[in-house]
Amino acid sequence: MKKLAITLVTIFAAISLAACSGNKKTGESGSEDTTMSSQKNQSTNTSSNVKEDQESIFTAVLVEDAVQNETVDQSIRLFLNDVKAVEDPEEIIGTMKNDGVILNVTKEQLADGLTEDQLKAGDSVKFTLSGLPVMTMSIPPQIAGNAVVKVEKI
Repeated sequence: MKKLAITLVTIFAAISLAACSGNKKTGESGSEDTTMSSQKNQSTNTSSNVKEDQESIFTAVLVEDAVQNETVDQSIRLFLNDVKAVEDPEEIIGTMKNDGVILNVTKEQLADGLTEDQLKAGDSVKFTLSGLPVMTMSIPPQIAGNAVVKVEKI
């Protein structure tokens, strides 16, 4: 009985040591993977920074009067339809073309002297977006104000 117990303990210890040394090797290669991964992320971030500098310009027609949102930031909601690309290096017109788009902008993002009261249904506007904006997957998609550079009435 003693021999059986000692044998089992020895086998268990050998398996445990083998498993621990296997994890150590995996851990070392894992750090190499992490290093390679972070280098890849840095190069991706560099290329995405280039995209952030690009601006897209669109024209559209207001579907309804501009409305102030009941959110903490008191942003202005612009429901736009008939969106057309003036400059679209990111080729995002496809997401806005069929169902329009909703912009949530602040008063500072409206062109000089423009107020929400001046933006009525049927008015044409030109808006500029920076980089590749984050959009909701709703219909119509919504774009947060941090992606909007400027909105002008044309």
